Amino acid sequence: MTEAELAALADEIVAKIHGGQAARRPGGKKPASSPAAQPPSRPAARAPVRSPTAPVQRVADFVDHTLLKPEATRAEIVKLCAEARQHHFAAVCVNPQWVELCAKELDGTDVDVASVVGFPLGASTTRIKAAEAAEAVDLGAQEIDMVAALGRIKGGEWTWVEDDVRAVVEAARPALVKVIIESALLTREEIVQASALAKEAGAHFVKTSTGFHAAGGASVETVRLMRLTVGDALGVKASGGVRDCATALAMIGAGANRIGTSSGVGMVTCLGPGPLPLAELLKDPQAHAHGCTSGSCGTAGGGAAQPY
Repeated sequence: MTEAELAALADEIVAKIHGGQAARRPGGKKPASSPAAQPPSRPAARAPVRSPTAPVQRVADFVDHTLLKPEATRAEIVKLCAEARQHHFAAVCVNPQWVELCAKELDGTDVDVASVVGFPLGASTTRIKAAEAAEAVDLGAQEIDMVAALGRIKGGEWTWVEDDVRAVVEAARPALVKVIIESALLTREEIVQASALAKEAGAHFVKTSTGFHAAGGASVETVRLMRLTVGDALGVKASGGVRDCATALAMIGAGANRIGTSSGVGMVTCLGPGPLPLAELLKDPQAHAHGCTSGSCGTAGGGAAQPY
């Protein structure tokens, strides 16, 4: 599918949603307008939330340094935070039980704490997702990565999907919310519709994948389609299988402004910690990867590459 065809598809489906054909509630009532999809302010003790569309110049600014394996230990999480502090990553992304520890480890730094919600299946009830998000924020999370209701997306239950996202957005205030749509499971039309509804529900990012599903992770075409759908109003996070510098740069070139990966340290090693001429790098990602190939970028905790 060409870029022009992707853009036309995105425009067509978003126009239908904005016309009310995909987002009407029972009884024919349109949902109330959602708040503008802008990152909320954070408590005074914290630095402001990074804007999803703010210009960045270091590859580390794109990275959500991620450790979501269920067997992760306290020592591994502490190491993850130390690496994030050292390289000034955008955030660490961890399971809810580690949020409080990460908040303490990263207090006073420019690194945000992100917690996953409804992870990795997206099959929890909305009430549970909202409660999980609220508790994570209470424990110190500034960002919430929620898994959308995947079965409802595949079944075309778009009102349910929108309500599910909106409930988490409202429960998580003032945190920033990213909506994982598990894009490898979806058709192009479903990707566009799920992304557009995340925007309508007040989310701040759409995100490609959990990194745990057998269907696969992020792709350049999907990132491009998501970016075309949400425009500049939301961020786009590429996650799942992004383990080397060339792949990360390709995702950034397609429109991603966050990369979820357990290989962030290796990416910094490949591309360097300082400001980067991104326009030049994106013209030829492979030429700038400095020998860092898939599987050789290093991983959080020093072991084999994680699924994420």
